[in-house]
Amino acid sequence: MTATESVQTRYDWSDVDPSMAVINALASLEDVRPVNLSDEVDGTLYDFVDPEALDALVTDKSTISISFMITEYEVHIDGDKLQVYYE
Repeated sequence: MTATESVQTRYDWSDVDPSMAVINALASLEDVRPVNLSDEVDGTLYDFVDPEALDALVTDKSTISISFMITEYEVHIDGDKLQVYYE
């Protein structure tokens, strides 16, 4: 995997849980089904960030910006934009 590999998508957070969007983006980059992602990143999303807190903070009514790491991936959520890239 190269540092240029990334996923960037805009979401209506009233339709998609941010935690699921992160999981799906990571699974896409790892080329695995979301259910198998924990084997690729050595843990579940909960091992890196609280999914319930993420879903509560990132809503269609919020203008929040959040960044965190999941193993070698950097995750950015800024308003309605999700970007995940290989660090």
